[in-house]
Amino acid sequence: MTNEALFYERATTWLMRVLEQSPVAATELGAHSWDDRLGDFRPEVIEAQHQEVLEALAEFKALDLTGFSREALIDHILLVKILDSFVRNHDKVQGHHRDPGGYLGEALGGVFMLLIREFAPLPERLRSALGRVREVPRVLQEARLNLIPVEVPRVWAELALEQGQQAAGLFVGLLPAIAAQALPELQDEFVKCGQVAAAAIQSYVEYIQMDILPEAAGDFAAGRELFDELLHEQHLVDYNADELLQTGWRLFHETRAQMEVVAREIDPEKSVREILEEAKANHPTAEGLLDAYRVAMQEIRQYVIDHDIATIPANESLRIIETPNYLRPILPYAAYMQPGMLEAQQDGIFLVTPVDPHSPPEEQEQKLKGHYYAKLPITSLHEAYPGHHLQLVWANRQPSIPRRMGSFLSTLFIEGWAFYCEELLEQLGYIAAPVQRLGRLSDQLWRAARIILDVSLHTQGFPIEEAVDFLVRECQLEPINALAEVRRYTQSPTQPQSYLMGKLAILELVADYRKTHPDASLRQIHDAILGCGSLPPRLMRQQLGLAKD
Repeated sequence: MTNEALFYERATTWLMRVLEQSPVAATELGAHSWDDRLGDFRPEVIEAQHQEVLEALAEFKALDLTGFSREALIDHILLVKILDSFVRNHDKVQGHHRDPGGYLGEALGGVFMLLIREFAPLPERLRSALGRVREVPRVLQEARLNLIPVEVPRVWAELALEQGQQAAGLFVGLLPAIAAQALPELQDEFVKCGQVAAAAIQSYVEYIQMDILPEAAGDFAAGRELFDELLHEQHLVDYNADELLQTGWRLFHETRAQMEVVAREIDPEKSVREILEEAKANHPTAEGLLDAYRVAMQEIRQYVIDHDIATIPANESLRIIETPNYLRPILPYAAYMQPGMLEAQQDGIFLVTPVDPHSPPEEQEQKLKGHYYAKLPITSLHEAYPGHHLQLVWANRQPSIPRRMGSFLSTLFIEGWAFYCEELLEQLGYIAAPVQRLGRLSDQLWRAARIILDVSLHTQGFPIEEAVDFLVRECQLEPINALAEVRRYTQSPTQPQSYLMGKLAILELVADYRKTHPDASLRQIHDAILGCGSLPPRLMRQQLGLAKD
C-alpha cells in the first residue's frame, strides 16, 4: 500500500470512529448506523474521546508524505487542521463546560433531524427517533456533570433557557401526532416517552434558572489570542484582529457611500433609511411567507440553468420548511441545512423562520419586514442556487473523505461563495431594480458590520447591548432580529467575518483564474472553483495552481 493510500484508509477509519462517538453528527452527515442514539457525555467519555483525537493527530502528523499528489497533500493539511480544531475546541473553547445549549441541541436536533431528513421511510425514522427520545433524560443529566456554572456566559445561559422553554412541543405534541398517522402501534410509547423527555427538559430549564443563571459569570469573548489563532489556523488567512477591524470599517464606509448613490438614483428627496423602510413595508403575509420563498427559489434555479452560471449536479433537491421552534431564537430570517456528505441523494433543506401568530402585532410586523419582497430573491439565491445549496452539493461529491470535510474547518469559502453570488447575480441583471440593488448593498453593510462586531465583541470588550443597538441604528435590523444575530456572534468567533472577507477572497480568486484561463466561460470558472470542495481560499489556490508567493 502506498503512503497516500494508507493516509486515505486511515482517514476513513478515523471518520467512522468519530461518527460512532457522535451519533447525531453521523445522522447529519449521512451515516445511519446510530440513528437511535444520542451522544455519551459522561466526563470520562469526553476525556477518552479527546485522547483518541490527540492520538489520531499525532498519527497523521507523523505520516510519510513521500509520493503524495497535490490533492493528497492538500487533503492531509485539511485533516490535520481539522484535528487541531477539535483539540482547540476541547482545551480552549470548552463548550462541554460552558454551553448549556449544546446539550439541548443534541437532544432536540437529534430528534428533529430524523423527522425532516427523508433518507428512509418515515416509520423507520420514527423508530430511531423513539430511541433518541428515550435518551433525552440521560443526556441532560450528564450535562449537569460537565457544566461549571461560574464559567457559563450569561448570554449562553439565557439562550439555552429560551430554547428549552420552546422544546416541549416537539415531544408531547409533534412526535405523537406524527406517530399516530405513520406508526400507530407505537403511539402510546411515543406519548409516554415524550412526557418523560419533556419533564427532563423542564427540569433542565429549572436547573438553568436556579443553578446556572445566578452564577453565570463566564466571558463569551474568545479573546485576542484565540481569535487570531482561529483566523490563522482555521481560516488560513494572514490578517489579524486589528487588521480585520480596520478592513471592516473601511468596507462599512465604502458600502454606505455606494448606498447613498443608489438611493439618489431612486429618489433624491429621500434618505436611504426612508427608501428601505418603504421597501420593507411591502412583504408577504405571514401565511404566504413560505410560498413566496418557494416561488423565488424556483425562479433563481431556472435562471442559473438558462444563463449557464454553474452546473447543477444530478440527484439534488431542496425543500423549504419552517425553522423549528428551538432554533428561532438564533435564526431570525432564513438558513440552510446541507445534505449529508455520505448521502447518495443530496436533499438540502431551506429553513425560513415564520411569524409567531401569538406574538403582538408590532412584533409580527417586525419579523415580516425582514422578508420584504425586494430582498426575497437575494435571500433565495444566497441560500439556494447558485449559493449554499449548489456549493455544498458540489462539496459533498468530492471523491475523498477528507475533502468532503472542508466545512468542518472553515466557513470562509462557504459563506463567501453565497455572498459572492449576490453581487454576481446583480452584475448579470437578475437583481436589477434599484431598490433591489439598494437592498443588496444594505445586506453588504450588515456583513461589514458583522466583521466589526465579530472583532469588537471577542477582542474589544464590546457589550452585547451596544452590538444590538449598532445593528438597529446603523443597519436597520429590527431589534428582535438584531438580538438573535448578536447572540449567534457570541458563540461563533471568526464565523461572522467569513461572509464579506470570503467574498473578497473569491473575487480575487476568480480574477486570477481568468488571467490563467482567459477563454474559460463563467460556468467553467465556477465549476473549477466549486470542484475544489469547501476549502479555505488559500488551499483552493493551491488546488487550482494559483498559489501566491
